[in-house]
Amino acid sequence: MTIKQPASWILAAAGLQMTLGLINGRAEDNITLDHCTIVNDPGRTSFVQYAVEELSHFLEEVTGNSPRTVDTFTNHSGTSIAIGQPNAQRILGDALAVPELGEEGYLLKTVSKEETTWIIAAGVTPRGTKNALAALMKAIQIEGKSAVIPGALDRIGRPAYAMRGMHFNGWAFNYPYSFRNWREADWQHYLDILAYQGVNLFYLWPFMEIMPVPLSPEDQAYLEECRRLIDYAQKKHGMEVWIMQCTNRVAKDRCGVADPRLRPYWRPSQEDLNPGKLEDFQAIVRSREAMYRILDNADGVCNIDSDPGFCPDSNFDDYVKVLRACREMLDRINVHGKQAKLVNWMLWGWGRKEKIQREGLVEHQRQALRSLKQGLPDSLWLISGQFPEYWPMCREEGFGARTVLLPYGTIEFEPAYPHTTVQIDAIRDLFNGPDAQSPGLPGFLGNMQTPLLQFPNLFFFTSVLSDFDYRNRSEKDVLGDLAGYLYPNQRQLFVDAHLALKSPDPGHITRQADRLERALQADTLGPWGLFARKLFPDPRFAATSLLLQLRLRAAQERLVLDAPAAVSRADCEKLITDYLNAYLAWDTAHGWHGLWGWSQYPFGDFSSDPRYSILVAALGKRLKNKLEVDVCFQNVAQAVSVNYGETIVQEGAITPLKKAVLVTIRAPAQP
Repeated sequence: MTIKQPASWILAAAGLQMTLGLINGRAEDNITLDHCTIVNDPGRTSFVQYAVEELSHFLEEVTGNSPRTVDTFTNHSGTSIAIGQPNAQRILGDALAVPELGEEGYLLKTVSKEETTWIIAAGVTPRGTKNALAALMKAIQIEGKSAVIPGALDRIGRPAYAMRGMHFNGWAFNYPYSFRNWREADWQHYLDILAYQGVNLFYLWPFMEIMPVPLSPEDQAYLEECRRLIDYAQKKHGMEVWIMQCTNRVAKDRCGVADPRLRPYWRPSQEDLNPGKLEDFQAIVRSREAMYRILDNADGVCNIDSDPGFCPDSNFDDYVKVLRACREMLDRINVHGKQAKLVNWMLWGWGRKEKIQREGLVEHQRQALRSLKQGLPDSLWLISGQFPEYWPMCREEGFGARTVLLPYGTIEFEPAYPHTTVQIDAIRDLFNGPDAQSPGLPGFLGNMQTPLLQFPNLFFFTSVLSDFDYRNRSEKDVLGDLAGYLYPNQRQLFVDAHLALKSPDPGHITRQADRLERALQADTLGPWGLFARKLFPDPRFAATSLLLQLRLRAAQERLVLDAPAAVSRADCEKLITDYLNAYLAWDTAHGWHGLWGWSQYPFGDFSSDPRYSILVAALGKRLKNKLEVDVCFQNVAQAVSVNYGETIVQEGAITPLKKAVLVTIRAPAQP
């Protein structure tokens, strides 16, 4: 591991008790924060100050009372929160002066002294104090209109990895499912959630590859918004921010769409150029310099070696030439100068004829790294993307201390039909593997396509990055922890609803969906937990999207289960109608097929389920002939069209399913 746990003698000297979590005492031992005082850190940075403001706002939202905040340390009667190392030392003496806490380690501890109950949230550095404040906010429990924490709170925490990052990569479908059309305030709210989870590396793709130069007013404004987001992440959360670019893809036009959030990609007018040609190389440089001049506050620029941006038969010299030009521009333009990182994301390999093939890929990347070492000595970082074979090779080539792992698709793959998955056990296997436990590994990046749908996996992944022992937490307990940060008054409902996404029992799924729908209709989800208050377009989003998915899964499982036993055409019509209504309710909400067209991914990922072919065969067997199939689907179309337009019903639902059923009727009987 990158950061080792403190030695036991340090804990003893500090008079602290190491715990894996909070020590939950009896209810009467809880400390109430309804009328507390916050003693601010005298040497606070901008991101510590923002965390203090977040704490104050959260307490006010829960209790209706705004905490009193003071900048000078004095004894107070009642409950006070002491923030930062100087205040902690006044209370504990020199107990916090232990360098073994590291850059981001923190102490969270309750102490009774005279007439004051002190809650200490501090680190040796401002980054440690920021982490202490995040841990404190996550420790707050909501009881009615009171905010409480366990009275016997005693924790030292230290992140498992020095770099803990998140990258969004995907496609522009409906708001707010796709990050591509988020508003600036939405990005800020999601960055707040990531900060609560200890994320300290934000990896942003501005999509310069779809913006031709000279920049239009709309493209200029969008990049200026990206610059403000970088500034927000840095100043409000102390995050490092990398921006992404591909090597050689450059836009010729705007595809007739002014707003880059809505502009399609990848299209022929967004062309892969050959840097071996002088004109093409100059076009690449002009495009990237236009971005660098606006996003001059980024901490680093990451260049992906392919996908997007292939250039078959191009040599490594051309690849190095592009990255050297990027390095020169960063040195000249970026506010961090030579301190700005240049990062190479190893994916499918620059210049390969085979493009997406794994055979020979590791050796190809090894040769690429050797060329980069010669052309860019001592100034290159790496993202080891997608393949586990890369990481050992990176260490062998001398990049071990400058490589961040990105196990692509671990939280969510892309492109993939949008839905919430619960694959905590699979993520656990990753962290139990040898790569995650390699000595000296600087850090991890995760990626998502639909961030607002992936809370279970995101939460577990980022929790382990901050506390490696959290990988041993059961799936049910992880969901319970997450529920406390979303809808604490409906914790069990939230756990049961997520687990029902994995259930094969349509009755059980329906019961959980009914419970969730009643809570939504009765408006009993609140009060909002730490995360839910940041959701958009409103705090109910996680629940409303989950309900749509439960209805779809229940109808799908019912169709699979009952279709073989259907005794009449009317039975088939009812099963198909219920399924298609649930499917279209979900699909039209996120708009996946509005982007891809209805011929791509019919019925989402259900059509690739082995049970799908069994289902259509069962429907064909029951309906027997083309006339019965025609009548059945005509009646279904009429029923479903009450809620959806004719084109959506026919192209998105009736036609593909009817065609599949007819194929089974026309197929010759098996001997």
